[in-house]
Amino acid sequence: MLSDRMRAVVRLVQPCKSIADIGCDHGYVAIDLVQGGICNQVIAMDIHKGPLDRANHHIIEYGLQEYIETRLSDGTSALRVGEVEGMICAGMGGKLILSILESGNALVMQMQQIILQPQSEIGEVRKYLRKMGFLIEKEDMVYEDGKYYPMMRVLPRMIQENDIQLKKEQSERFCSVQDTYGPCLLEMAHPVLKKYLLHKRETLKKISKNLLQQKYNTSRQQNRIAQIDKELSDITFCLYNFFDKDQ
Repeated sequence: MLSDRMRAVVRLVQPCKSIADIGCDHGYVAIDLVQGGICNQVIAMDIHKGPLDRANHHIIEYGLQEYIETRLSDGTSALRVGEVEGMICAGMGGKLILSILESGNALVMQMQQIILQPQSEIGEVRKYLRKMGFLIEKEDMVYEDGKYYPMMRVLPRMIQENDIQLKKEQSERFCSVQDTYGPCLLEMAHPVLKKYLLHKRETLKKISKNLLQQKYNTSRQQNRIAQIDKELSDITFCLYNFFDKDQ
């Protein structure tokens, strides 16, 4: 029923009374959360009627109408403050997730957990959370069908004063690589992240080699090569500081 990616998303959810699944698609995450005893109630929400109709069909099929409610909603617009203890935003672009967090700020700040699985702009999402003082409590990463999927559980509360001081003492580069590759993934030396770093390093090396071999050396090429060099340097930094030092 669920892909490896969505099963990993479900595993990040801490047991609670109620949660909202924003962009619920077929409703299988909500069904799994209730069947697994992780959440007592789920509000499955989507901006499109088609996915909600499919979700409703599956919810009825599993006999879970008493525990799962569906709502047509643009982000959190159909959700009331304090109605749920947390929310899930999975399988959508990072910019859309940021928009949902921004527009639903009053709701978000009252929640006890937020599960995020951006399909793009993951670094921008982490940077936003860091700048806003949110805590990335736990992360996971899954490799499925040739793609890498990072995800996280966020505590939507401001970081404590001593944590803020620690952040100030961290170097700009350290914060940058955490935003790009994930503070928890790096700290736990996640094996899938290591696979991703090694894969990305080889890909960037090939691109750089091709650029250097081109006959015409434009400023655009030079800027791209400089960007690649920085990315390769950051990857080396991560592998040396968080993984085996002989990588």
